[in-house]
Amino acid sequence: MSLASGHKGRNQSVLEKKIHENPKYSRVSSRLDTGSSVSKYNKKVEDIKNNYKFKQGEIFKRMKVSTFIQLVLQVENYVSEADVTGLSPIPDENEEETLPPTPNSDAPPTHRTCDSRFSDVITGMGEMDLKNNNRNVPQTIVERPPKPYLLLDVRDSDAYNSCHITGAVNFPSAMLSRAQNYFTKEVLEYVNKEGRIIIICDEDERIAHMCSTTMIERGVDNLFMLSGGMKVLHSKFPRGIIRGPLPRSCLVDNEGKVSKAKLRAQEGVRSASEHPMGNEFTEDDLDILQDTLDSLLESMAPPTRLGGMSRAQSNLSHRSATSATPWK
Repeated sequence: MSLASGHKGRNQSVLEKKIHENPKYSRVSSRLDTGSSVSKYNKKVEDIKNNYKFKQGEIFKRMKVSTFIQLVLQVENYVSEADVTGLSPIPDENEEETLPPTPNSDAPPTHRTCDSRFSDVITGMGEMDLKNNNRNVPQTIVERPPKPYLLLDVRDSDAYNSCHITGAVNFPSAMLSRAQNYFTKEVLEYVNKEGRIIIICDEDERIAHMCSTTMIERGVDNLFMLSGGMKVLHSKFPRGIIRGPLPRSCLVDNEGKVSKAKLRAQEGVRSASEHPMGNEFTEDDLDILQDTLDSLLESMAPPTRLGGMSRAQSNLSHRSATSATPWK
């Protein structure tokens, strides 16, 4: 029996031998796309269970983080163009204009610069005011057009001041417990207004789900919830969108553990309230978000059978993402 069994083991095919896994490379996944498989499906289901809190009978709409980043990029690029082209260009300050003398006056023509002429139109300065040479012309303030979305962070003020998404406005969930006046003036400017939406976000949907349901029940129809919250947003866009040290719930992996490297990386990061740029995006932030978005969309769209780029990959290039139809 022993000889027979030993002989059978020697004739065993190489493909039938079991390959022992090395724990050192257990988390390394293959980059080769072999198509749909059961393992990929199970991984997707596990990711949904860990990062999303879907409930049956949700009455609000969800917004994916990739869709939210596309909205941010289009709005910021449109607003930056409006800042440049919103006002007519101011002529050169050295250029002078000769004003004709007023009727029934022997005074010689006066000279005014184009800068003063432009500021007079803005501030409502008349000809009678020109006689006062010591007048103080206030500086022209260029107001940005209102954004089509309002991002509400429903965590408490301490958590918001420590870390939040760039452009988010703090709206603590405790406001919704009031019987009256539970919406602020800024929120009322977006409630059910045409061309505007409200986006609810938090760390990992623990609070946002309840707040979104409550606001829908109180008549807010143009409301979306950021699916996955800051946790999924940071996992897909680690730079350029979140300011401040990340909360611990955003650093937990699928196994419920936090690596020491992630905790060490958060040390010394200044809080969001102390950021020099305040709550506005910088050009570097937009460039980083655009590059990350392009990489994410390319990885999500598999190539066609002919070996070329898919339709989604060809359409979602850098130019198409930034120069698409304006949000308004």
